[in-house]
Order: sequence, then structure tokens, then C-alpha cells
Amino acid sequence: MIHPDCKQTIIDRARIEEVLSDFMSLKKAGANYKGCCPFHNEKTPSFVVSPAKGIYKCFGCGKAGNAVGFVMEHEKMSFTDALKYIARKYNITVEETHLSDEDKQRFDLRESLQIVNSFANEYFANNLHNSDSGKAIALSYFKERGFTEETIKHFQLGYCFEQRDAFTKEALAKGHKLEYLEKTGLTIVGEHGNIDRFRGRVMFPIHSLSGAVIGFGGRIVGANPDKKFAKYLNSPESEVYNKSKTLYGIYFARTEISKQDQCILVEGYTDVISMHQAGLRNVVASSGTSLTVEQIRLIQKFSNNVLVVYDGDMAGIKAALRGINIILEQGLHVSVLLLPDGDDPDSFARKRSADELHEYIKANKTDFITFKTQLFANETQNDPIERAKLINDVVRTISLIPDPVTQMVYVEECSKILKISEDVLQKQLQKITATQIAPTHTKYVAPTPTFAPPQFVEQTAPQAQVEALYNTEKEILRLLIIYGNETVQLPFLTQPIRVCDYLQSEIIDGEMFLQNETFSAMFNEYFEQNLQTLDAQKYFSFHQNPQFAALTIEFSSKDMALSRIWKKKQSAYETEEQKLPSLLVETIGTYKKRRLEDECEELNKQLKNTTSPEEIIQISGILVKKKNLIKHIAKELKHVG
Repeated sequence: MIHPDCKQTIIDRARIEEVLSDFMSLKKAGANYKGCCPFHNEKTPSFVVSPAKGIYKCFGCGKAGNAVGFVMEHEKMSFTDALKYIARKYNITVEETHLSDEDKQRFDLRESLQIVNSFANEYFANNLHNSDSGKAIALSYFKERGFTEETIKHFQLGYCFEQRDAFTKEALAKGHKLEYLEKTGLTIVGEHGNIDRFRGRVMFPIHSLSGAVIGFGGRIVGANPDKKFAKYLNSPESEVYNKSKTLYGIYFARTEISKQDQCILVEGYTDVISMHQAGLRNVVASSGTSLTVEQIRLIQKFSNNVLVVYDGDMAGIKAALRGINIILEQGLHVSVLLLPDGDDPDSFARKRSADELHEYIKANKTDFITFKTQLFANETQNDPIERAKLINDVVRTISLIPDPVTQMVYVEECSKILKISEDVLQKQLQKITATQIAPTHTKYVAPTPTFAPPQFVEQTAPQAQVEALYNTEKEILRLLIIYGNETVQLPFLTQPIRVCDYLQSEIIDGEMFLQNETFSAMFNEYFEQNLQTLDAQKYFSFHQNPQFAALTIEFSSKDMALSRIWKKKQSAYETEEQKLPSLLVETIGTYKKRRLEDECEELNKQLKNTTSPEEIIQISGILVKKKNLIKHIAKELKHVG
């Protein structure tokens, strides 16, 4: 088997539009791509690819899946061979191994750390909104920065009390182990007791691409913050948090990055939040670190265009420029935006509307190489040695660009700015390029398929009531997979509740177990694997059970069918997210009513087949109770409707 870490690397690196483009022609259509379906003959494209979701859907023949599933279907490969095909495409070395006990322990550890981080996120948010010190200190700080209530909740901001170990005590009281609190970095364990790492700080949760909280950033606040402590503090590296592979805000920005075909890169948490609030939602932050290859590849999953925003500090700009070469090496197009002196992205965004920001970007952004050349050209004009160094540095930067045509365009542009012959620059470029060892790429030949992947065949039944029950159970499963982590306020509850907790109480605790074998197995696995804190869509989309994967892709691709007209006018309609509370109540009510009606029908059969007075009385009593319950549910459904 392929090692789980390697499998995850392949899945994370694969850009679905790139994989599918090896087999078909795709054209950009807004945030998605469209093409003619390779699985059936058609003249009008109905095959849609969503980079943000990592899935495809044909609205002609109904085929749907992810990058791995497409290769399996199109090339008639096994799951493992499809992964190997994609690994070859991205030059990933495949590790095949049996999962050791050590690996199993490590995966269990990851799950435990994820649960602890999720608890901490809810705890910090509750402190912010529902405690006196949270409101007075932390909430005031966020409001002073211009963050609205909606923005604060959207980014799940929070507060850690100033007390030495308030969080740790609460976590231990809730049953979380000190070992995991220490390994996430939330608690510092010492000889003189346990200390909360983030005490006295406002909290910025850091999300993975799938939306799971994997770490935190904390900024010290208060009337007199102690200067011996760092202003900002991040979670340490752990099994779930790797700073070099993470970009702050990527979870909230990924769809908009794909839609705009551009990623705006800033430095800090507040830069991202302020620009997002101002209307620019394709913004992420490197969180003060130099860009890494892993971070760039994360961006590249959604766009090949990066706009780097700098404030007016020249010393900082010159230092930061050194880290951008790595973006060019990965084949991305880099532009630069210089803000007015004295402004950073946070302050600049707070003073302007979305339209003003877009206009400023359009008027002032420039490509990276031209910006770099112009920045240093004037400084080196009267110093031949420094000028020679600049020319060599610029040519070396141009040599990092993989596309030779783009190289030639920049050579021509830099020749004008530096007032030097194109031939000289070209020769120097050839000299530098000749010294670089280019990686070799071998064409991958697909192996002989070991088996054809099983097809998911949806169950059908002639009886209308059986079909209705089947469809209702399917809808319950869809709500769990798509909205499980969402919190809703239901009309008959005093406190908000997560969708997954509501469904668990109604289906499992209420012993109304799903009747369809596939639905029931998938529903149960959700809770067995503690997917309440993870990305259930991603987990099941790449599941080796083809029925689970096919159902998840079907659920995820539902909104891809929305027309452009609908999306333009969407504000005039109530979205499914807005209707979620009533949709939940209606679906569960309908399901319980149908199950009770089936049970009543069975009880009526028992009445006809019994002559025992005791059994008749007993069955009749149960039947009356169930019929009354059906009437009660029917009234509730009518009220919801």
C-alpha cells in the first residue's frame, strides 16, 4: 500500500484542472473550468471542473469525481495506480509500505491534537464574547482596529485570559489530556506548574486548507502589556501544524483566489482580515516568514498569479525581495504593489472601499522584475560595480522563470530600463542558464489495469414510500457531510447546536438508524472517525470505498449547477445556508414521520394476525401512541413549511 503521508502529499499537490487537462481541453469559466465531457459525446460543454472544491461534474451524463477518480475512470486504473500516475506527473516519489504500529500511533496523535485545537478555538471565542474581561479588553481591541462583529465571528477570533493556567484547567476538567495540550503548544508544562502559552492575548486561529484549526497566533493586549514578552506568538510546530506549509487565511480565500485567478500576499493576520473586510477576499498571509515551496504550491492549487503587497518601508522591501525568487522558480507570475509611505495593508484597507482598493491595485501594480529593476536602477546609476551586480542579479532572476517566451519579454523590458543591449542580457542569461542543471522528466506510461473500478449504482425501488424513505435518508447524509461542522439555532432549542450533534441525537441516540446499508455505514463512520473536527468532504471524497466517494462528490457538486444569472441575483434569494435550520427540522421530521408510518403499518399487520386479547390491547396501545406522535410531527412540519 502507499504510505498515508505519501498519499496525502499526492492529493494535496494535485490540481484537478491540470490532471484533467492531460486528457481533455478545458477553458476558464469564472471560478471554474468547462469542457466537453470525455465520457459521452456532446457538442455543448456541460463538464464543469471546480479547482476550489477539487471536483468535476458532468451535467450531461452525471459523471462526477475528483482527480484520482477521474484517472481511475478514464484510464481504467485501480486507486493505487491512479495515485502513482498523479505522483509521476508531479515528480513525487511514491513510498509503499505496510502501516507500522508507530504510524498508527502518529495518526491517532494527529486526531487527538485536532480535537484539542477545536476545543481551544471554541473556548477562546466564548471568552471573547461572553466574559467581562473578554469584552472589555479583547473585543475592544478588535473594535478599535475596525473589525465588525461579522468579521470577528467569520475569522473565529478569540481571547485567552490573563490568568496563569485558566485554559489548561478548563481543558483538563473537560477530559482533555495534558500530554496533548503540551504537544499542541497550548500549555507549557514546567517544574513549577502548567502555564497557558497564550495567556493575556487575543487569538487568531490558523486554519488548514480544509478548514480545521491547526494552530493559533496570539497578540498580547491589555492596558500595560509587558514588554519582555513578544507582541505576537505562534503555536509551535506539531503533528498537525507546520508553519512552512500553511498560509493564514487560505481556507477563507481559496474560492475567491480561484475566481479572481490571483492571490494577494500580505504579511500579517490583521492585514488579511482588514483587506477581507474591505472587500478583497483573495488575500493570504505568510505570517512574517519567508515564503516556502510548500506555501507557493498551496497557492498554485488555485492560481498561478501572485500579487505581493509591500508598505513604504524601503529597507523592508529590499529584504523581502530576496524571498520572491522562489515564487518565480515554481512558474508563477509575480506582481508587486507598493503602498503609500506610512501605510501597511491593514491601515490602507481600513481607509478605503473595495472599489477604491481595486482601482489602486489596477493603477499601481507592476510585474516583479520590472519593479526590482526600477527600484535599484537609480541607486546604481553612478556606480559601475554596483550597476554590474544589479544587471547580473536581474538576469539571474529572469533565468528562474521556466517559460522561455516570458524570459524574452523581460529581457526586452529590462534592456530599456537599464539602457543596456538586449544581446548582452541574452548572452548573460544563456550563460547562467547553462550552469543550471534542469531536472529530467520522463513520460509516464500507464500500467495495465488490474481491475475496472466498481461503479456506484443508486438503489431504486418500485414502491413510492420506499423511494421516499431512501431519498430522505440520502438527504440526512448530505446534510451531515456538507454542513456537519456548522452551528445552527433551531426554534425549539435555547442554545445553538452543531448540525452533527443534532443529527447524532436524532438518529443514533433516538435509535432511528438509517435503513440503507451504504448510508448507515457512511453515517456511522463519520462519528467513529471523529470527523466533527475535520473536513468530512475531503475525507470521504478520497475514500477507497467507491460508493462513499461517489456520494460525497455528488453532494459537493450540487451548487456547481447554479447558473450565472442565479449567482448574480443570489442576494435576492434565500441560500441553503440561510435555510439550514428549517431544512434540518423538516428533513428529520419527515424521516421520523415516514419511519413511524412504516411501524404503524407493521403493527396493523400484527393486529390482523393475532387473536390474543392481551396482545391486541398491547399492540393497540403502541399504535395509538405512534399515531399521536405522527400527528404531532405533521403539525410541526406544517408550521416549518
